[in-house]
Amino acid sequence: MPDSNQQLQAADALEMRARLDLFESILDASADGLMFIDRDGFITYVNQSFEKIHGVKAADAIGRHVTEVIENTRMDVVARTGLPEESEFQVETARRYIVSRIPVFRDGQMIGVLGKIVFPDLDKVRDLAHKVERLEGRLKYYQTRPRHSPETNYTAEDIVAVAPKSAAAKATAVRAAPTDSTVLLLGESGVGKEVYAHAIHALSLRARGPFVRVNCSAIVESLFESELFGYSEGAFTGAKKGGNQGKFELANFGTIFLDEIADMPLPAQAKLLRVLQEQEIEKLGEGRQIKVDVRIIAATNQDLEKLVEQGRFRKDLFFRINVIPITIPPIRDRREDIPGLVGMFWEQLTKKHGIYYKILRDDAMELMQNHAWPGNVREMRNIIERALIVIREDTITAEHLRMLILGGAVSENDPGLESCNLGEMVAAIERRSIATALARSNNNRATAAKLLGISRPLLYKKLRIYGIE
Repeated sequence: MPDSNQQLQAADALEMRARLDLFESILDASADGLMFIDRDGFITYVNQSFEKIHGVKAADAIGRHVTEVIENTRMDVVARTGLPEESEFQVETARRYIVSRIPVFRDGQMIGVLGKIVFPDLDKVRDLAHKVERLEGRLKYYQTRPRHSPETNYTAEDIVAVAPKSAAAKATAVRAAPTDSTVLLLGESGVGKEVYAHAIHALSLRARGPFVRVNCSAIVESLFESELFGYSEGAFTGAKKGGNQGKFELANFGTIFLDEIADMPLPAQAKLLRVLQEQEIEKLGEGRQIKVDVRIIAATNQDLEKLVEQGRFRKDLFFRINVIPITIPPIRDRREDIPGLVGMFWEQLTKKHGIYYKILRDDAMELMQNHAWPGNVREMRNIIERALIVIREDTITAEHLRMLILGGAVSENDPGLESCNLGEMVAAIERRSIATALARSNNNRATAAKLLGISRPLLYKKLRIYGIE
């Protein structure tokens, strides 16, 4: 039987082997390519990253002279001189990378050289340098900004999300916010896409940067490029002296919210695609490129895929902005959210107008719970605000809300709808249509007239006739 000394030696040997195996596993897990040569230049060790980078197996490299394995190496030079070389370019026929060559000493004598491939891909080095440059620019900018962007009015707390569909949409927005990925907000008119855009910006690393909103449907096509990208002095007749910054320059180091992006003209879409790809803009009348660091959030209530098929929206731009799509459900698909939305709007609006003495009766809440809300969240907020201001009584009832929703004194049992008199029926239908248009447009008369397909003067005339405020 082995004596106790032999048993101890065997245990020490096993422990040493285990430590060596662990050490080799750690070295193999390193992303850096590692190689060790002795003082004569012969390879004694390479890790798995080195094998992958050079396309050579350890068994074929170990024991050979380093000059036989690596083209244009200076490892043997460092082995002769004992002078380290840090972060140097290594140029080979098929690749270029950055390496360090570090002599290793024991008891004052050099025993070999450790070679470390720090960056095996110079494109990654350039990308990293660009990221560092952008981050330094952001840091300098944010140091002069307030803690929160003054341009944002909403946070994630303003998103009521109890229903499963709305909870999923909010969760996606919260996860996407800290990234720089482009977000595409989808949903019907009035569902709260702008609230989501504000909240994403407020939760992002750009929260101290500007938040710039662009309503793509409200810009005249001929002025689109100058609005987005700016112009230099003399770019066109009437150009402002000294030129003008565009929305992208104003949004630098922050977020630009492109609302109703489906209405963007095709020429501007091509320019936007370049901004997304190159992170640079070109002002009208100016040849130079200007670097911008902007996160894009886009929104639409239209079917972009259908518009792509019709040739009205660029396919390549659609893929660029559809990185993180978030579909915000309409109220009819999230009725569990209605009590929370009503409570939030009631608190906000009573505070805004200083009206704290009014209350909502239970039947009023029941009506709001059951109403279809074709104008979604925007319509709901509008009706609650109108109720607070227009209704004289301290208690707001279902009948009060029904009158406001239908426009004036019309109820769901409007006798005009039951009448056989053509004039009365037409008047009742007109009142209902006008009320719906006002609700959907957030009481914007110009938009309501457009929805109704009539002129603004005619709308104002009908408002007076039917006594709609």
